[in-house]
Amino acid sequence: MGNMAEDLTGRRFGNLTAVRRAENRNGRTCWVCRCACGAEKTVTAHDLKSGRVKSCGCLKSENQKRISGQLHRIDGTCVELLRERKPRKDNKGGFRGVYLMKDQRYRVDIGFKKKRFYVGMFDTFEEAVQARLDAEKMIYDGFLKAYKVWREKADTDPSWAESHPLKFGVEKTDGRLKVLTEWGIYRLLQYAGLPAPFT
Repeated sequence: MGNMAEDLTGRRFGNLTAVRRAENRNGRTCWVCRCACGAEKTVTAHDLKSGRVKSCGCLKSENQKRISGQLHRIDGTCVELLRERKPRKDNKGGFRGVYLMKDQRYRVDIGFKKKRFYVGMFDTFEEAVQARLDAEKMIYDGFLKAYKVWREKADTDPSWAESHPLKFGVEKTDGRLKVLTEWGIYRLLQYAGLPAPFT
């Protein structure tokens, strides 16, 4: 005869308090728990005791909100995520934004503000990677540089910041990627060494 399951009634695990036994799941002992937020959740005894589950899900939601509150979103772009980006090697090309095609050439694209921009097709991996890095320098580094200059001005003059929001976009014309900016920060962009805005 198997051992009796440990009685967890009334014990607290993070934000969860075990209330009563529930039906077993796949041979595992389960408990109905009440979360500190008032919601109920059924959790395996193993997940409770190991600390794997500590709430009904509200803690994860709270953490996401807290993290989101610590990030700076400017003109639809997260400054911190862009600044801390790391090379990815999760595609057939072996480099972020570089894709090996069926004809053995390499396609390069880049994403910005939920849009993808086609950079070009290249015969060698080295050419493709360089094209991607050049696009990152123009778009990502360009945005970060513009943000830095704008932020410094905004911190000293909040009223100026309200009337001069940072706008930074990308457009492809005549087969080339170009940076679009607001005329209101033309001088700042010149100071940052970025391309002048155009209409």
